[in-house]
Amino acid sequence: MLLGVVVLLVYLPSLSGGFLNLDDPWLIQHNALLVGDGHALARIWTDLSRGTRLALGAEYLPLRDTNLWLEAHLWGLLPQALRASQLALYLGAVFLVRAALHRTLADRRVAEVAAWVFALHPVHVESVAWLAGRKDVLALLFVGAALFVHAGRSRQRLWLVPLLCVCAALSKAMAVVTVALLFAQDLLAGRRPAWVVYALSLAGAASVLAIDLHVGHQVGMVQKPPGGTWLTTLMTMGPVWLRYLAELAWPPLLSLVHDVPVLAAFTAAGVVGYLLLAAWLGVGLWLWRRRRPLGLVTFLWFFVPLLPVSQVLFPLQNLMADRYLLLSVMAPALALGALAVRFHRPGMLTAMACIAGLALFSAQRASLFAFSEYVFADATAKTRTSTLAPYQLAMALNEWHQREKAKKAFEEALRRAGDRPTEAARRSTNNLALILAHQHRLGEAERLLRRGRQLWPDDPEILGNLAEIVARRGRESEGRRLYEELVRRFPDDAAAVRSYTHRYGHPPRQPAPGGVNTAAPANTTERPKP
Repeated sequence: MLLGVVVLLVYLPSLSGGFLNLDDPWLIQHNALLVGDGHALARIWTDLSRGTRLALGAEYLPLRDTNLWLEAHLWGLLPQALRASQLALYLGAVFLVRAALHRTLADRRVAEVAAWVFALHPVHVESVAWLAGRKDVLALLFVGAALFVHAGRSRQRLWLVPLLCVCAALSKAMAVVTVALLFAQDLLAGRRPAWVVYALSLAGAASVLAIDLHVGHQVGMVQKPPGGTWLTTLMTMGPVWLRYLAELAWPPLLSLVHDVPVLAAFTAAGVVGYLLLAAWLGVGLWLWRRRRPLGLVTFLWFFVPLLPVSQVLFPLQNLMADRYLLLSVMAPALALGALAVRFHRPGMLTAMACIAGLALFSAQRASLFAFSEYVFADATAKTRTSTLAPYQLAMALNEWHQREKAKKAFEEALRRAGDRPTEAARRSTNNLALILAHQHRLGEAERLLRRGRQLWPDDPEILGNLAEIVARRGRESEGRRLYEELVRRFPDDAAAVRSYTHRYGHPPRQPAPGGVNTAAPANTTERPKP
């Protein structure tokens, strides 16, 4: 009860927040499938087409989507209600993990310290306080249930554990690693491996993984290896392993967005990262042979959940994310529990101080995730090359009509981008031009958009905004020529046709068969509308 109350108090600052402006709007807030009828629910489970999968996050996670569909029909897609239910799911997962630890470990003190560290570590805030992290929390609930059942002696675990593993995989694809965690649990409990349970669980999770891979290739979720080869992938991910270890030990390093440069050579940080993993595994195996399995168990809990997102097996869009540490945080939790018991009273006092510090930092981080402006201001301060962080910060500020602050954030995104044609830089170009136009700084807006045309020559929004700015500056013939180019190049763009019609009062001229223009001649004396 005390653990539940503390977790509730820690996440209380996030419950009043709304939708974050990254992923939440299109995935949840405005997703027509989540508010649809029974036919929409059937599509969630059976429709693997590209359009449906893209609308559902480019993944096959029917349990996550069914959970949101049910809530949408029970009390609507209200962000505060969704945040409360997400926290309730997390509390259920925490209680199951705690119960599994008590069933597994002979020393209840180690189990209790590990449960508190696991529940209150700030690495979980991203999954619990960001609605797009619903898949993480739901998967954690089923993983905790699988570990709890597996820790018992009931014959039901022969079929119930594989079923729970399948449910975890249907909630989050990377939960296929649960099978390895079952093996780690048996090592920790000092009992013989349950090979039949492993085999059945692996078979079920593998069948879900096959669907995930099919969907991933269909929607382009699986990318090329960073740098183009598996060797450059290893070089790039070396420092990431080290940063994951550092985040678990020092939570102030956590951020919603991370800078991960693609490397073409091994760096000192990368070498140290791989050496630490190798040393950890080696020491763990050496201790395990002497009937002390904790070192190997902690290595498995840290390494295995990160293996699917290490880019080596499945190259993904995100090279690094705090939420990938969802299960790996059990490694330091078990280690701290064992150390606290080993050193008796000083160890327990140290563990209690660490838990208190984790709780305070989690509460502070939960308050950041209440509002987009706060969490992306934090991410912008903690990154140097990311264009996404300042762009999302600018969009949040612009939504609150803080245009001068939004302008500075858009400029920061463009400064970081340089000549890199990133998506965030493209959007920043258009939005910054609109702010400059609103401030009647049309010359600056035009220069910005002309530079944007060089970087994104096929972007209709930049071309349309440039045509509008040029026309507003009184160069009507050039503006009309740009508008006509916009409509000619993008005839299916409804916004382009609408802008043309709004300014010139009639639909754009369309060439008839044989090249004869059937539209009325343009009124060359028409002046731009205010």
